[in-house]
Amino acid sequence: MNLTRRQLFHAGAAACAAAGTVAIGSTSPASALERAPKLMVLDDPAPIEVGAYGSLLTTMAVLSDTHVDDDEPMYDNNLSNALNDISQNWENLDTILLNGDITNNGYDFQYDIFSEIAKTAGYSFPESFTCVMGNHDKMGDASHTPESYKAMTSTFFERTGNTSFYFDTYIGGTHVVVLGPDQYISLADISSSDVFELSETQLAWLSSLLDADEAEGMTSFVFIHEPLKNTVTDSYPGGWGYDNSLADDDALHSVIYSHNHTILFSGHTHSFPDVVQQSGGNLYVGTGSVAYAYAKDETYLTDDENYDSYGWLVRHHERAVEFCMRDFLNHEWVSGSHYIRAL
Repeated sequence: MNLTRRQLFHAGAAACAAAGTVAIGSTSPASALERAPKLMVLDDPAPIEVGAYGSLLTTMAVLSDTHVDDDEPMYDNNLSNALNDISQNWENLDTILLNGDITNNGYDFQYDIFSEIAKTAGYSFPESFTCVMGNHDKMGDASHTPESYKAMTSTFFERTGNTSFYFDTYIGGTHVVVLGPDQYISLADISSSDVFELSETQLAWLSSLLDADEAEGMTSFVFIHEPLKNTVTDSYPGGWGYDNSLADDDALHSVIYSHNHTILFSGHTHSFPDVVQQSGGNLYVGTGSVAYAYAKDETYLTDDENYDSYGWLVRHHERAVEFCMRDFLNHEWVSGSHYIRAL
């Protein structure tokens, strides 16, 4: 049984609210955003000259939702297209970060497909990549039994080289924190098989890491497949990402929102990638999709099956973080989607 995300859509959902800057909660003082450096959008979509914001600490490609499978040639071709574009045009990458849904079901043969595509583009899987678990990576036959969950997560660990659902590491000069679904949820307890849950242990671990970074004025790059509500495109009421996301949304949101040096990257919705600065000073980054992505101002509600394929070049400069969006189908940087946040 092979399910794609499109088959799980609720056709009767209301139209997605437009993404914007909103205040979540009241734990942070109102002046936090005023004190935080402002997010800027640059006219030139191409990456800035190195040295403009001090030395370059880290360069990474951030991709999401590749969904490789043997009966989805468009997905596989789009991955090949993206990795070849990166290989030919992007220099000195420290990693290619895959923000979940690497495969369509989590089967060994799907990782084999990914590995072959990566090899052809000049990369080694998993060595050239940093992997985040997505809901499809543990989907299996969609039964979502404890046995299936255990089998699919074991395969994920074996094929990606990860040893835990969540971990932190330093890539170049950047503290990268990866979150994952370490809490099994029975279908009887949730309304959607896409829902993730993070354990209290994971949330306490995350809060401790972010506390330490915050105390040193260090920026934390946190990656999770599923978005927080009311952050990026399609995570607002009426959006697919609002109803099909984290079971413990409030708990994680509280942790992220109280650390204004944190950047949270999420995928899952296949929406047009965006970067949002909220009232606490945090940045929330939608990582889009390589396999199939919706155009700007479109969602699954207006799905015409004409898809795009996007990803981010993320560069951590000594005094700024830079986000450049790449259109992999047209092999060009996306106008209006080049962001700088001074540190």
